[in-house]
Order: sequence, then structure tokens, then C-alpha cells
Amino acid sequence: MLLLKFRQNRIFLQLIDCLVVCLAFILAYTLRSSFFQYLNLSFFESSIGELSDYSIYLIPLFIFTPLILTHFSFYSLGFNPSKSQVLNLCFQSSILLFLIQVLLMFFFKDSLSRTTFVLFIPICATLLFLRQLAILAVRTKLTKSSINLRNLLLVTDREDNTYWAKELKQHPELGFKIAKQINPNHHDLTDFINLLHHDSIQLVIFDIKKTSLDTVSNQLLACEEEGIEVWLSTSLFQTEITSAKVDYFASRPILIFRSTPDSSWQLLGKVIIDRIGAFSLLLIFSLPMLIISILIRLSSKGPALFSQERSGHYGKPFRMLKFRSMTSDAEQRRDELQRLNEMTGPVFKMAQDPRITPIGNWLRKTSLDELPQLINVLVGDMSLVGPRPLPIYETLAISKNKQRRRLSVKPGITCLWQISGRNNVTNFEEWVRLDLEYIDKWSLWCDIIILLKTIPAVLLRRGAT
Repeated sequence: MLLLKFRQNRIFLQLIDCLVVCLAFILAYTLRSSFFQYLNLSFFESSIGELSDYSIYLIPLFIFTPLILTHFSFYSLGFNPSKSQVLNLCFQSSILLFLIQVLLMFFFKDSLSRTTFVLFIPICATLLFLRQLAILAVRTKLTKSSINLRNLLLVTDREDNTYWAKELKQHPELGFKIAKQINPNHHDLTDFINLLHHDSIQLVIFDIKKTSLDTVSNQLLACEEEGIEVWLSTSLFQTEITSAKVDYFASRPILIFRSTPDSSWQLLGKVIIDRIGAFSLLLIFSLPMLIISILIRLSSKGPALFSQERSGHYGKPFRMLKFRSMTSDAEQRRDELQRLNEMTGPVFKMAQDPRITPIGNWLRKTSLDELPQLINVLVGDMSLVGPRPLPIYETLAISKNKQRRRLSVKPGITCLWQISGRNNVTNFEEWVRLDLEYIDKWSLWCDIIILLKTIPAVLLRRGAT
């Protein structure tokens, strides 16, 4: 129930923020249509239309506001940054909302006041900043007066057991105070129940080692019988990179440990961008791809496309497509060139590979040889952004389990390694480090940044052979 209240409060704040952002847009229009019109400045648009002409833009603002603010941690439990940090996040969020509006205006081909959209940025940032300060002020006042503090019982057997006390002291806005802290091995069930009653405990946090599980099982049952909420710290399992989440499978509660991005609206957005992006790019490059196919066939023997089994999501094999940039017998000659490998680890890379054809050399430098992989993205075997898929035999040669974690997400056409100079990275450990950094820090915004950085990396041929 306590976490549910936090979620309900978050939804309430999100609705408020949607209204605040929409109000900022209306104020921007009002400022442009009244005050700036009154000044009669010639460099502003002479006619900006009615407010009803702009009403269609309130819908995407209402939809995207909670998503963008969630991305910038506006609603994170215990998030208590400085005023400068809050203001910075408000401006980042406002600029992102502004860019969405500009894209929609371009899509709808509307001739609306550009000044209105520009004014929206500072007005929106200011209103969001004031809203955030107001909420923090209310929380601080309530917690200082102890009106809303809930009694918490901390049950821990850890030597270094100051974490919870420190966090709750630093973040009174969370609304809890530790009424008692006990070691489960030093108190029997009767003592435990008496503490629940004496201090009117509303929440019990168990932060224990695995050796104390049997001891606290009866205490957990006592809390269940009395309807007291229990939180069990997942530090019980001493995981380093996984995040824990409780869910239900076939009506049974389960604790999920996941080191890959969680299912969310962002993953849905990634799928949509992949499919729409791949389809659009295939249409745009259909004629260049036809010309490239003809040039490959005319310049050397063999098919225009090269197909090879690669390791996909969790190592599942799939046929990856590329424009053929090597001679048709390249695979047969790989063993004889193995001694010239310039990449450490199981991967084979060679800058001056004699198997590369003249047109293949140009295709690699321009990255045009990767275009057929858009088909792999369209059918769902790959993503636009993700770790580069390795041939099956190179994947099997990986000796470290940690390195195989790069297979826990769908492979992609471009990635951090791609924009970091590709062939300038000759250490497989560094390659994997970049892949794991991408997985651990993944967000939809991260994908967009990588896609944008890929364009100059390709055009400037950074690290290309």
C-alpha cells in the first residue's frame, strides 16, 4: 500500500505537469499575440492565427510530458537535487518538448507562429521549476512538522547497517522515520510482535543475509497476519549489476533479477523506430542499393549480397545480409590470414585485407555495405542500434561469461563501438566494454544520440577501412 501511495502521488504529479506544460504553451501564444503584437515589432510574424489553430499541439504535449519528465527523473523516489540541477532538467525537458512540436509542425506543414514555440521553452521551464520547488517546500514542511511521518521498523543483521538510517535522514521527504532497529537473531517472535504494537509500526524493512532467512520467516508471517507491509531488500542476494523487480507468473509472485533494459514504453518506442526507420531507409536507398548490386556483379564474380550466420539475441542464429565487399572465396581464405589478425580475442579484423575487392573497399569506407541489414531490422532479427552481431564461430570462441552478456540484447547496425572509431578499436575487451556500457546505460534517448552520431562518423569515415 505504501508503494502504491507513492505511485498514486506520482500519477497525480504527472497530471499536474501535463496541465502546467499545456498552460505554458497557452501563455506563450498569449504573450506573442498580445504583448508582442502591442509592441508592433516588425521582425515578428504579422499574423499568427487563432488559439484554436494551436490546440492540436496540446495533445502530444499531454502525452509526452510525463514520459520525458520521467526520463529526467522528476518523479524518482528520494530525488532531491539542487535548484540549479532542477532548473537545468526543466530546460532540457522543455527543449525536448519544443523539438517534438517542431517535428509535428513540419509534418503537418502548418504555418504557425515560430515565436510562440520558441517562447514556450523559457515559460515551460519556469513553470515546471516553480512546480517542483512548491512540491519540495510542501514535503519539507510536512516532514519537519512530523505530520506525515510513518513509523518504520528496520530488521537487519548486517555489520554496516547505517544505509537506511542515513538515507531516511537525508531524505525526510520520503515520509518515514525509523522507530526501532533490531537484529533478528537477538529478538524472539514475541519481542518482535510487541515492538510492532508498541511503536505502531506501519512498515517493516528486512535487510538481512541469507543465513537469517529461516529466522525471519515467522516474523514475516506475523506481519502478514497483522496487515503490516513488508519490504525485503534485494541486497540479500549480493548482485552487482542486476535490478530486481517483483511480478506475477501464473498468479505466483516472483522476484525477477534483470541486467538488461526492462520492458517499458521505451522498448516499445525502440521497436517502432526500428521498423519505421528500416522501412523508410529501404525506400530512400532502394535505387542506390540497386546500382550497388549491379556494380558488384560487374566488378567481380559472385552474388551481390553476402549472407552469413550470425549470433542474434541470446545467441540465436540468423542470416545477416551485407553487400559483398570481398572475393567470393573469402571464407575459405580466412584461416591462411589468421596470423595477420589485428584484433585481440576471438574476432578477426584486418585493415589491409587482401580479400577485399576495389568496390568493396569503397563500400566499407562509406558503410554502404551495411544497407541490406535494414532488411534484418525490418524482419526483427536486428535493431538499428545494438552490439554488432558476430559470426557463430567467433561467438563460440568467447571464453568469458561476462563477455557473452553482449548477446542479452538484440544486435544492431550501429553502436558505441561504431561511433568510437570502429577499426581504431583493436582490443576485443574494449569492444565488449563499450557494448556493456551501452546495455547498462540504455535508454531510447541513448539510441537517438547514437543514431545522430553515426551520421558524421559515416560521412567523415572515422575508423573506417
